[in-house]
Amino acid sequence: MKRNMFGALMTLIAASVLVVPAVQAQRVLTADVPFAFTVGSSQMPAGAMEVEQVGDRATLIENADGSARVLGLYAYAGPSKAGETKLVFDKVGDRYFLRQIWTSARGQGLSVPESNLEKEMQASNREFGGGGAETVIVALR
Repeated sequence: MKRNMFGALMTLIAASVLVVPAVQAQRVLTADVPFAFTVGSSQMPAGAMEVEQVGDRATLIENADGSARVLGLYAYAGPSKAGETKLVFDKVGDRYFLRQIWTSARGQGLSVPESNLEKEMQASNREFGGGGAETVIVALR
């Protein structure tokens, strides 16, 4: 009986040690994005955004009042450098599209795939003699 209780207690302690760092790693970063933007098929309004890591590649982006949010799984874009915490957008015409999420806390960048709308706008822009997408960076803190 004592041996079973000791084993259960050790299992509980080991689980606590493993779970606490994982919970703390889910840090919420904020950004003031001065323009509305598109993530996949979701439209996000301009304003304060919260960016939260909810898995290795899963990220939740939510505006400050919680009325707009998007959860996505994004591809690995490479290791991030110390202090490299930012959102990278493509500007095509007058529309903005989230392209990458870089956080030094996560230690990596994530690449957001191009949406169909972005592909269509880029093709249309080229058809009418426009250039490629312009890159716009917004700092996360």
